[in-house]
Amino acid sequence: MQFKALEYLEAIYKYKNFTKAAEALFVSQPAISAAIRKLEEEFNVKLIIRTPKKVIFTPEGEAFITKISPILKELREIEWDMLAKSQKQKKTLHLGLSPTAPPDIVHGIYQYFLPSLSENEEVSFDEGGAYYHIAKISNGEVDVAINVIPENISDFSVASIPLYQQEICLLIHENSKLAQYDKIPIQLLSTTPIVSLGASSYLPKRLEMEAAKRNIHLKVTSKHVHQTSYIEEILIGGSSGIINVDKNNIPRALYAHKSLVTRPFQEPMFLTIGILYRKDSQLQPLTKKILEFIQEAAKLSVQKQQIAEKPSKK
Repeated sequence: MQFKALEYLEAIYKYKNFTKAAEALFVSQPAISAAIRKLEEEFNVKLIIRTPKKVIFTPEGEAFITKISPILKELREIEWDMLAKSQKQKKTLHLGLSPTAPPDIVHGIYQYFLPSLSENEEVSFDEGGAYYHIAKISNGEVDVAINVIPENISDFSVASIPLYQQEICLLIHENSKLAQYDKIPIQLLSTTPIVSLGASSYLPKRLEMEAAKRNIHLKVTSKHVHQTSYIEEILIGGSSGIINVDKNNIPRALYAHKSLVTRPFQEPMFLTIGILYRKDSQLQPLTKKILEFIQEAAKLSVQKQQIAEKPSKK
């Protein structure tokens, strides 16, 4: 009998819903279902009955939750006591950021989250592409990342929380011939030299998929591991790159490069931006704190965009 399974059962009892319990604990719904099923098999008794509308605890389930709730409370108090005794040890949150992570959220972390930390807490930032962060999270080197959620995310031991969409755009110099277009015909990519990011980024793979759907062969001239050299080649070499942008925010990667501009495609393409973290892991308090902060910051950012998009009354 695992402590985690008992916590899952308690959350289901509280919310009477597997999905809400999973969201509250930052775990996947299948993980909760599997843990409860294993618990029932271990005791050879049915604890829960799932109906289309709600979850019902059996008499055995009610009796069991009544007995374990005070035990769980006591175990948490012991855990908090041990954490309090270890406060002198520095707690480090390893946070991954995409170069095009939503500026509103990133600025919120700098302005509000970091100042809220205690003297024994700190954040270590790690910038990179989606696949880079997925590998780091899987290895335990990154706790949480704000990045693109690949379509094949289920292939990895990484959980995700979608936040919102960013549009895929062409990144070009303002003097490029392509800058005359308000929206770029994707067919032009077969004759336009393209600078690509390496395998650590999901964006090139997504562009290849979109091009293949339309029988377009991309003219990729070079690949870069780092964003700095990637942008430098576009600035100096006259090539074009691909970037995902939030229409109401200038990408952080472009702050220092005013001569670079973005153009959307005639056929819009979007990526899902969200939170990545290790699937079904026991989340530390600081990790839970940043997850909650990012989700709240994303909600405020969306509200801000909706207000900005409302037509003003004359």
